[in-house]
Amino acid sequence: MSILKRLLSQCKRPGGSFGRLIARGMNFAHSPLTKWALGHIEVTANAAALDVGCGGGRTVDRLAKMAVDGRVVGLDYSKDSVTVSRLRNSDHIRSGRVEICHASVSDIPYPDNTFDLVTAVETFYFWPAPETDLLEVRRVLQPVGQLVIACTMYKGGKHDKRNQKFVDEINMTYLGEDEFQRLLGDSGFDNIDVVVEYEKGWICATARTAV
Repeated sequence: MSILKRLLSQCKRPGGSFGRLIARGMNFAHSPLTKWALGHIEVTANAAALDVGCGGGRTVDRLAKMAVDGRVVGLDYSKDSVTVSRLRNSDHIRSGRVEICHASVSDIPYPDNTFDLVTAVETFYFWPAPETDLLEVRRVLQPVGQLVIACTMYKGGKHDKRNQKFVDEINMTYLGEDEFQRLLGDSGFDNIDVVVEYEKGWICATARTAV
């Protein structure tokens, strides 16, 4: 296995001491993207939010500070990421406003219509089955609930040649702007808006559950 493939595998599912280090590093590396993506929506003070693939937990922390009267759940299928995220959000957890759970986006352990907002920062590439996983996300969203997907790689952008090297190393879902539009529409979302930050190679897709 190449060094690049090993690194990407740890980004996909952090494990062990090195994986926990990667998860903590994500807190810093993904912060600018998260801030930019959340700037495209309104997070209300009483929002119930779910962060899919919460990694090191910084997005959960950011959401908890925005939804000051709400509730935030972080979900990750890496036990080591869950450990790091719980440490990062220990104060919020003690207050009862944050929960970090070990689970997959393919089987979210919450009832229908639980959340007002679902975020996915730098995780969509690694979802096991994007089409059906989006249906699972839609299931747990309230009617007219919001979805935000943010990535630092997208097909057809400035860094496409570099990104393709990553895609060739590991199985990743790598979409362009039009593909995001179609996939979200086919999954029962509307009010879809896909924006890019071309110079940085960022993409943000926002949508609402269709009613």
